[in-house]
Amino acid sequence: MRRHPALEPFSRDHNTGLILARALTEGRPDADQQFREAWTRELADHFAEEERLLGPLCTEVQFARLIEEHRQIERLGDRLPETMRLLGEALDAHIRWEERFFFPAIEATASEEQLVQLMRATDVVEERRWANEPNRERLVRRRREQR
Repeated sequence: MRRHPALEPFSRDHNTGLILARALTEGRPDADQQFREAWTRELADHFAEEERLLGPLCTEVQFARLIEEHRQIERLGDRLPETMRLLGEALDAHIRWEERFFFPAIEATASEEQLVQLMRATDVVEERRWANEPNRERLVRRRREQR
């Protein structure tokens, strides 16, 4: 699905998140450790940045759901490994809600000026993550050239 460039960094994170969700749901032996590493490396930051940057662009109901689902995932992550399957299902459902409903709602209601400001902010977030994902820098630079 094509995203406004301002939301692409969050969608890129979601690709990794869906892979992690599947590992958790399937109960793969190292999935709990993968989640802990992902939480430290980028997931906690991803949640914080979504709340900070997307909160002002959505409805109160959407924001309440965003916050609640983030906190639920965090609580389940704190109780690993016994919550592995539930955590995987919650992470998968959350990502799919954002991609199918939340992001399209933001794209439909935010002004072009708001989306441009969001794009500038998410560019900074992307650059912060390059150290953890060297391939991401190449991808992001190529996408910027296409804008």
